[in-house]
Amino acid sequence: MWLVLCDPADRAALWAHEGLRKRGLEPLELLSPQALLGSTRSVHRVGRHGASFEVVLPDGRLLDSREVSGVLNRVAAAPFGLLPFDTHTDARYAQEELSALLLSLLTCLAPVAVNRPCATGLCGAWRSAAEWTVLAARAGLPVPPARISSSPDREPDGDPTGSDGVLVLGEHVFGPPSAKQEEDAEDGEDAEACVRLARLAGTDLLGLDLHRDGGHRLVFRGASPLPDLRSGGDPFLDRLLDHLTGLPEAAR
Repeated sequence: MWLVLCDPADRAALWAHEGLRKRGLEPLELLSPQALLGSTRSVHRVGRHGASFEVVLPDGRLLDSREVSGVLNRVAAAPFGLLPFDTHTDARYAQEELSALLLSLLTCLAPVAVNRPCATGLCGAWRSAAEWTVLAARAGLPVPPARISSSPDREPDGDPTGSDGVLVLGEHVFGPPSAKQEEDAEDGEDAEACVRLARLAGTDLLGLDLHRDGGHRLVFRGASPLPDLRSGGDPFLDRLLDHLTGLPEAAR
């Protein structure tokens, strides 16, 4: 069984689910964090040799984590909208407990998940702009001058001529032709730097925001473990299918 875990309003994840289904990935389930946490019965085992869970979903189906072969994990946060508490303190406590439970459940799926959860993000680490910039510079991507301001709404300096949304999945880079398909050495080096950044971030799937400056050089502007997958088009879906079905048996 394969899963696409996402919020019901995540259009990019719904697009990926439909694309994987059309490519013959079966059985493939679409599952929301609301359904995972809203189970009518659950068993969560944590022991010396690993962890697993069994949950009865709201529609009556049984989900056993040990039967999952691959996951596209798009869970950004635990759903808190329906918490029935009168005080902020009680609601905050319940939020923390739900987040901890969801993190523990997702960790059971981590060996076969794209992306894996961690302590600072349920679908990969969330970092500040400064942290991403440091990692991008270490990876070899050109970065804008770092400026620290007391005004959080201040726009970055510079006059970029265009923006390219780029996806990295494993060793592969996907995005607009201006970001990856020009046959010259500079663009090849940029693609390699994007892959290095994803490695440094510890994530299988990473979205990058790159801008062309006045000299048509790609400059790093930001990154996210929850990118818009649609920018990768059909080539990205083809590779995602290979990635999910090519996980080693030892990891399952």
